[in-house]
Amino acid sequence: MRRFAVVSVLLTAVMLVGVGCATIVAGTTQSMSITSNVDGAEIYLDGEKIGTTPFNGPVKKNGKELRLELRGYRTSTVVLSKTLEGIFWGNIIIGGTLGSITDFASGAAYAYAPATYQVDLKADGVSMDQFNRQVSARKFAMLFIDEISRDLAAGSGDHLSALSRLIAPEDSAAGLDVVRSALRNSGGDQVLFGRAMVASL
Repeated sequence: MRRFAVVSVLLTAVMLVGVGCATIVAGTTQSMSITSNVDGAEIYLDGEKIGTTPFNGPVKKNGKELRLELRGYRTSTVVLSKTLEGIFWGNIIIGGTLGSITDFASGAAYAYAPATYQVDLKADGVSMDQFNRQVSARKFAMLFIDEISRDLAAGSGDHLSALSRLIAPEDSAAGLDVVRSALRNSGGDQVLFGRAMVASL
């Protein structure tokens, strides 16, 4: 009987340690990456400034929205998406109700999903149609940079043609020259290539 009591105490201790670990491992901060089409934009999380673009660092988990501001550009706000951390359910399964409540209150029960945000800012004086073209060109160039490189090497291709038409709808040859020059000057860097496409519009 005494042996059973000792085992019970040890098992309870292990469970309590597990609860503590679950709360600690989940944590109240999470690494987040925030970029923009322009560097130096001020980033606010629920009204509190956390840095400037490009940003890569820890942020509190229970935030609701990001706001990016930069003089000469329209302010942009993004509502953050969150999901429950897997460790939260483990906390409940091993009997960590108290720890789970703590996680909810501190925000540790949640994780941002996604944890990477690209926020495009519209410059003052730029029409919405022009801005949408800029965003489309940048995203297409960054997403398909490998395919565009292969098309250039081959002398033609669907991705290269699509980007060329997007850059210069009335003169695809001129668009092709712009794409070739931008890719060469970017050194294959996705961000630089995307920004070069925007600058060409």
